[in-house]
Amino acid sequence: MTEDLKKLYDERVNRFKTTVDLQEPDRVPLISPATFWAISYAGYTYSELVEDYDKEADAYLRANQDFYYDGFRSVGVSHSIKLHMELGSHQSFISPNGVTPQHGESSSMEADEYDEFIADPFRFIANKIAVRKLDAFQVDDEEEVYKSMVRIFQKPGEVRSKQYVENHITEKTGLPRVTGRNMSHPIDQFFDYVRGFAPTMTDLRRRPEKVLAALEAMYPYAERQFPKPDTMEPFPWVADMHHLAKFLPAPLFEMLYWPFYRKSVETTFAAGSRFLSNFEGPWEHVYDIIQDLPAKSMIGIIDPPEVELFKKRFGNKFTIHCALSSGVLRSGNIDACIEEAKKVIDGAAPGGGFVWGSRMSLIAPGDADPDVLRAVNKYVFENATY
Repeated sequence: MTEDLKKLYDERVNRFKTTVDLQEPDRVPLISPATFWAISYAGYTYSELVEDYDKEADAYLRANQDFYYDGFRSVGVSHSIKLHMELGSHQSFISPNGVTPQHGESSSMEADEYDEFIADPFRFIANKIAVRKLDAFQVDDEEEVYKSMVRIFQKPGEVRSKQYVENHITEKTGLPRVTGRNMSHPIDQFFDYVRGFAPTMTDLRRRPEKVLAALEAMYPYAERQFPKPDTMEPFPWVADMHHLAKFLPAPLFEMLYWPFYRKSVETTFAAGSRFLSNFEGPWEHVYDIIQDLPAKSMIGIIDPPEVELFKKRFGNKFTIHCALSSGVLRSGNIDACIEEAKKVIDGAAPGGGFVWGSRMSLIAPGDADPDVLRAVNKYVFENATY
């Protein structure tokens, strides 16, 4: 990184630090929402990037340097998708647009298997979930399963971490990544990888005590994510996407979601950082619960319709993370989008504690018109002050 870029990098980091301390930097910082959209923007396909780390770095560099940003949340493709396919997964696939990885809904655990899962979640996942999900493990002979794993995980080829792409962007642009690590709530892991969404929601009505016991059995593994006190820098932040939270009424949220979520935020804050929370939907039904989190401990990722209420309730306590949705950015109407941006800024910026960033990442080719995105970001960069 050149001396000028290092200076720019430090200015951007300080802008984020000031914002989450609920103070007022020189202007509102902007966070890039580009994920798989970057692939189509650069003219590649997902398959090309999985096979070529330099093309991957090039695609994500273009999507971040061609627009006005102060940092990025996530970059790079998921190389685990390729591994899943090689293992014979029927759930992971690339959508017809050629750039967006997806996974289908499935349940790999039956309702009458809760007691077995609760007794030893790790063993259950290793011995049953992996075999049910992956063709490579669907053999009776344990020795053959072992050999299959060795063949897959010892495949020749260069291995680079996601940091390769991140470092490339930072070195070329002076943009920092705003999240340094991610956490995942046990109930999100449970429905994502074990029981499935629909069966989990059914179980929450019919046998909530079993779901709670399953989560408690997972806690010792999940809590390994927690940082130790005073072991982190204020920036970058810790992040989590809360898949199931918006579907839980307040009593179930408080019973099933809140204990682990609260500990995630509090341990992150005690470690010296902040927690970036994306509930993937309205928060209002749990406002009375999350108000007990420590002041300045959390950055809430919300949608524009929630700005006024969230600002009124938590404006002096938490940071707002909000911008226009992909549905607006794909419209092609620059003037209308700038008017919507003004409303978000007017509602969220006064008094500080606001970063410009969309709740929904750009993942599909049509998720944003590049000209609209460029014009909106330019407007926010030049006009969004406190």
